[in-house]
Amino acid sequence: MKKIFLLFSIIIANVSFAQNTDFTLGLILPEPSQKINEAQITKLESKLSNLINKSEVVTYGYNNDFVIFPIINIDDTSIVQGGMENITVTTIDLTLNIKQISSNKSFNIISKKIKGSGKTEQLAITNGFSLIKVTDKDLIEFIAKGKENIYKYFNENCASIENKAKNLYAKQDFEQAISLLQSIPETGNNCFAEAQKNALVYYKGYQSKLCKENITKAKSEIATKNYENALTYLNMIDSSSSCYSEVEKLINQISDKVEKAENKELDLEKRRIDAIKEIAKAYYSNRVRLVSYNVIVR
Repeated sequence: MKKIFLLFSIIIANVSFAQNTDFTLGLILPEPSQKINEAQITKLESKLSNLINKSEVVTYGYNNDFVIFPIINIDDTSIVQGGMENITVTTIDLTLNIKQISSNKSFNIISKKIKGSGKTEQLAITNGFSLIKVTDKDLIEFIAKGKENIYKYFNENCASIENKAKNLYAKQDFEQAISLLQSIPETGNNCFAEAQKNALVYYKGYQSKLCKENITKAKSEIATKNYENALTYLNMIDSSSSCYSEVEKLINQISDKVEKAENKELDLEKRRIDAIKEIAKAYYSNRVRLVSYNVIVR
């Protein structure tokens, strides 16, 4: 039995912060290799992302670090003699694992046998992926049960998750503390609301660092006469910040150089929520890990 090891880059991106969004699942997908090419990866991604969206219990995206991790086993490849030309038939054992990246904890697993055919093994594998049915009841139930298990996990571990975020905040690991709270879904109890409330508190504590960074960025934009960009950075700074008096001076300095619509003061609570969203988005976007698993050829 020959084993081919593939490396996978998990790019967690596009994290969203909203108070009434459904739970999301992302995907871990392989880098192109000699065994699995880019066209096959694209086909698999298309099928699995459509499956997630068609499930009607979750949506495809990244507002947390929960993903579907596909494990591909090439069980058998054989040549079937035909009339005009031979046909390659490949049997694929596709295992889907719903897991949390940070904890490596699994929340549901399912395996499906897929048989693809084509002129070559590569075409047979591509054909096999194309035969994944996004309306497959077993796969939809697999996702629904996975979500149920995830929600149960959060309900049972809410206090410990919030304590972990509290400890991270105490260590001034602001990004991870806020992002951890952002991963908590709305499960029907008060855990979600408590997490959002604490995220706002932690965000305010993050202001001393953000304030200096955003003022520097704003001054850089002003120097190049990009006043609207400068105002965007200044609007990210909370009014509770110690440096807010300098922010007000800069806003007054450029107030006559931007469109009136851009010069309007945004609702304070909305600005804080938007800023928290950007913190979480940056955190998950930068969490790139390498994961290896086996594609087994029997």
